[in-house]
Parts: sequence; C-alpha cells; structure tokens
Amino acid sequence: MPIIKPLRALCLVGSLVAACSGPTYETAIPFVAVSPAVYVAKVKMILVGLPPTDAEVAAVVADPNALGGLVDGWMQLPQYGDKMQVFFELAFQQTQISDLNFVDIAPPNGLGNGKALPLLVQNARESYARTVLAITAAGRPLTDAFKTKQLMLTPALMQLYAYLDTHRADDLGKINDVFAKANPTVKITMENSAPRVSLVDATTPGNPSFLHFHNPDLATQAYPFAGCMGLDPYSIPIRSDLLFDIFYGELPPHNDATNELCPIHAGTGKGLQLDATDFTAWKLVTIRQPNAGEPTTQFFDIATLRSATELVLDTPRVGYFTTPAFDANWPTNASNQMRVTINQALIVATGAAIDGTDGTIPMTTPGLDADHAGPGTACFGCHQLLDPTRSVLASTYSWFYVPQTDAALIHQPGQFAFQHVVTPVQTIDDLATQLANHPLMPAAWVQKLCYYVNSAPCDPDDVEFQRIVGDFASSNFSWDRLVRDMMTSPITTNAAATKTHITNGEVIAVARRDHLCAALDNRLGFYDICQLDAADQIGTPTTIAQIVSGMPSDGYGRGSTIPVLPNQPTLFYRGGIENICVQVSQMVIDATPDPRQPGAKVWTSTAPDAAIAEFVALVMGLTPSDPRSAQVTTALTAHFTAAQAGPTPATATDALRSTFVVACLSPSFIGIGM
Repeated sequence: MPIIKPLRALCLVGSLVAACSGPTYETAIPFVAVSPAVYVAKVKMILVGLPPTDAEVAAVVADPNALGGLVDGWMQLPQYGDKMQVFFELAFQQTQISDLNFVDIAPPNGLGNGKALPLLVQNARESYARTVLAITAAGRPLTDAFKTKQLMLTPALMQLYAYLDTHRADDLGKINDVFAKANPTVKITMENSAPRVSLVDATTPGNPSFLHFHNPDLATQAYPFAGCMGLDPYSIPIRSDLLFDIFYGELPPHNDATNELCPIHAGTGKGLQLDATDFTAWKLVTIRQPNAGEPTTQFFDIATLRSATELVLDTPRVGYFTTPAFDANWPTNASNQMRVTINQALIVATGAAIDGTDGTIPMTTPGLDADHAGPGTACFGCHQLLDPTRSVLASTYSWFYVPQTDAALIHQPGQFAFQHVVTPVQTIDDLATQLANHPLMPAAWVQKLCYYVNSAPCDPDDVEFQRIVGDFASSNFSWDRLVRDMMTSPITTNAAATKTHITNGEVIAVARRDHLCAALDNRLGFYDICQLDAADQIGTPTTIAQIVSGMPSDGYGRGSTIPVLPNQPTLFYRGGIENICVQVSQMVIDATPDPRQPGAKVWTSTAPDAAIAEFVALVMGLTPSDPRSAQVTTALTAHFTAAQAGPTPATATDALRSTFVVACLSPSFIGIGM
C-alpha cells in the first residue's frame, strides 16, 4: 500500500505565500528491492518456463552476480530455444496466419484444401525464427538475420517457395503459370487401381509415369454426376496450382465422358504425396536467383528437394520481409501498393512507423502518389517518406509478391527515407542492409526484449536501458549477450531502483499464451498440452486448446509499434485460466496414464502431503527455503482438509484436484513479475 504522508502545503494569496487549510498527500510508493527468491523465479520462468531450485536462489542470495552464471546455464537448455523461437516468430511478425491468408498471395485459391496444410503453414511460421536461432547460435550478429539469403526450411516449405515462384500473379491478378507454359502438352493423371507409381518416377520428366499420382480417394468420393463416379484413371491438362494441390491429397476437377465437370474434392488425406518427415526435416537452404540460362527449381521434384540445400528462384528472397509468412500476414493490393509491407518491415527493424511525426526530408520523392498525396496536401507528410521507401518493393514484386512485370514500376528508382536516414536503394538487398544498419535498430530490439520480459516498455531515458543498448551494439549485436544483460539487469530483477521502475511501477502481468503453455509443459512434463503444434491438432481440439486459442499472445497489429500486451486479469481471462487448471488437475491427480503424455506428472490422493509440497515448489515456484513456502503449504493443506469436511464432503481425489487448482491459479504461476 502507498505510504501516505500529510504535507503542509503552501497557497498563493494575493502576492503572499501562506499555509493552505487542510493537508495534501504524497502517494508515491517508496522503492523496495525485490528479493532473489522472487526475481530468480521470474527470470527462470521467462527463459525456460521452469521453477527455481533452492540451490539457485541460495547462490544468488550469497552473491547477486551468480545470476549471470545461472542465466548462462538456463540458456543452454532446450526449453530456452523453444521459447526464443516463439519470441522471434512474434518479433519478426511471422505469425497470425492460417492457410486462408495465402489466398492473398497465391490467387485464386491459395494453397487449396489439403488436410496437411496446417503443417505447411506452421513450417512457414517457424522458418524464419529457426533461421535466427541458427544464426545467433553460430555467434553471428542479429543483424545478419535481416540480410540473410539462407533460411531454415523443410522439403515441404522448399516446395512452397518453388511453387510460388511458378504460380505468378501480376498486379491485376492475372496468372502466369510458368511451368504450364513450358509444358503445354503434359497432362496430370490420377489413378487408384493401377499399380502405385513411385514418387521418384512420378516427378521425373521423361519417365513414362511422369505426373501419374496414386490416390485411393478415387474409389470413395461422391460426385454430383453419375458419370464422375469411379473414373479411374483420369487425366487433366497441366496447371501448377492443381499439381500443388495434388501433393496435399486433393482430387483435381475433371470432365467425365459426357463432358460434365466433376468438381475438385479435398479428399480424406489418404492421397497425400508428402511424407511426415517432409514437414520436420529442417535444414539451412540457400536461396538465389538463376545464372544466365540456368533453370529454376522445379516445385514438384520433391525427391530432389529432400536432399537439396539450394533453391534457385526468379523471385528474390532476402531477410524477414520477403518470407511467405510475412507476405501472407501483411498482404498488399493495387491501392496500398506495398505501403503496409514497408511500414511493417520498418516496425520490425526499428520499432518505429511512418506516422507523420518523422521530420526527415527526402532528397527526391520517387513513387509519390500524386493523386492524393501531392505537395501541400494533408497526406504529403507521410507519403513523401512512405512512397519512396516502398518503391524498391514495388519495382521488385507484384502486389502478390512475385516478380514485377510492370515496366514503369521496374524502372522506378528507390530511396530509403526514414528517421533521418536518406539514401538510394536499388535492390531489396540494399533495403535489407538499410534496415539492419538503421541507428534505431539497437534500441528497438532491446525494447522488444523489455516488452517480452517485463510486459511493459523500458524508459528510453533510463541510464540502465541506455547501457544495455550500448552493450548490445558494442558486442556486434550478440543476441545471447543481450539476453544475459537484460535478464541480470535491475530493469528485470528490480533488485535496485531504475528510472524504468519509477516510470512503470511494479508491473505484474498475466502470463500470456506462450508463457503459460510452456510452463505447463515444462513443469508438469506434458507434451504440447495446449495443442499449439499443428501435428497435435488432429480431430476435435481439447478444452484446453479451445481456451488457449482465445488467449492473448505477443502479436502485432497493423501499424502498431508495440506488441499486444494485456496485463490485467479480466473475468474472461480468470475464467479461462480456471478452466485450464481444472482440466489439468484431472490429468495429474489420480489419473490413468495417457500414452500421448508419457512424461506427465501424476500425484495420488493417498499421499496428499507429498503432492501439496510439489504443488508449492513445482507449480507455484516457491522453494522450500522461501518464507512464503510454509505459509502457502499450510493454506493448501487446510483447503484440502476443508474440502473433505462439511455436509457434502468431497472425495480425496476431488479435494486434491481442487487444491491443485488453487495452486495453479496463484499469481506466481499465472503471472509474470512475481
């Protein structure tokens, strides 16, 4: 509570200063340093989702500098990589997409309706984050990730990149099917009764079985016309989009003997031409444009893609702002003309947007939309920066992120003009370099980590924040160095007063989706209890998965420079968390072993004291030496006892489950900052 001190105030009476009648009050909360028991738990929760141990807390009590060594150790755990991957997915804005979003970059039907498409979309979300982890693990600067032409890809994702390079839509949405034009006489054959053709033969040009695909759904799919039933085999002219869909088990549209159209069928998934490992075999792949006369990579040649470490594409790909995930997340159109794309790219790199407050004066204004943003108009201030800066994207890509064909746009000069940096850019490589080298970049990425760690911004005038920014830059943008610096800083621990603390106060935020799910998995031994992995989303989602899907994460809205960070436990949040805890309690108290969760923790109601002790240490994160531990243990034991008393006593099982829910709902588990 605030310490309230009555002050004798002064009032101005005419030209004299006199005492006012009645007191005024000072309500400032004096700073109280946080104890190691609290901040060690916070840091470990953020990094790996695990509770602290007595030995870890004791080490920091004895020597506060020991926290750095603990952080170094936690950063070697696999859980750290998992959490950082999610952070990078969000920070580089590769999330908030489903297969439906790809309609905007692969018209007219996007990726089709294949049953395995969620796996592909998840690959797209994870790819860039995995790339950043690989770059930083190799000791390279974070800025290398802004400019990279090497990405972590799976064979399925390599196929998507190559397919998008083949299936091209110009600014008007007109499709240029590069593969179909090069092979006008080739047909695709679907069959079931014939001996199954190997995928190698089906994808080898010149082979008699080239583009012959087996799909058992031919025998079971119902069509509106009798003539369509049982057609086996049937053939259709080549189309890249239909060929891509076939790899995901779809049956393409075709005509029967009477020329009636038999529509496309999504199928059951039994006709999937890809293997499970095509979505899990991650590798570092170089993407480059072809040399003179060199063919590009064929998207259908999945057998070659499985062993390849290079993609040759006409569509240039560099950095985070040209990935399919970023493109699908931030589509553009004939009206927007890459403005949203460049603005979001600037937000990722610099933490700032073109919002009318930037005093930069560009040398020239190539690409300026004179129709509504000419000099003297209300829109000119933003567009004089926005239009020249996005012009290199418009000259490189159509509004569907494939090679631009409009000659006027291709020859339009580019100019980067943002936050007092003005320089020509001729290629997207130049743009990537400007984003990586921008003077706002170091502070922006320290600030992103501030939001992730503290659910609030650091005060940019805080000397401790400025020290961390300086260390990040002087370390050649070492990500691990920055994480260690931030996690051991009083900005995070509140072990000493900082200007950020004075500005923000004590921030204790609700644990957002990814933090909460990681803590449930890592503390209780579950595997993807929230079903965030697409491979676990088969069938009806569990109650936990349904609740989690509506929980907040650290995503970005269009034009927003800060992530969505709701800190207050609303009634909806509180109700959702309670239902999650109830569901978990049924899985960990007197539960039958679940073969899908072989590592899950299970407690028995015949040993309540042992269970409650672990509720306190494992779930609530209070070590045995923490003075709060004994108090909480007493309270939980009393709850367990009381639940079995009264006119309608609960069983020991239900009583212990109820006790678990109380522990699960504790602020130290569902909050960040305690």
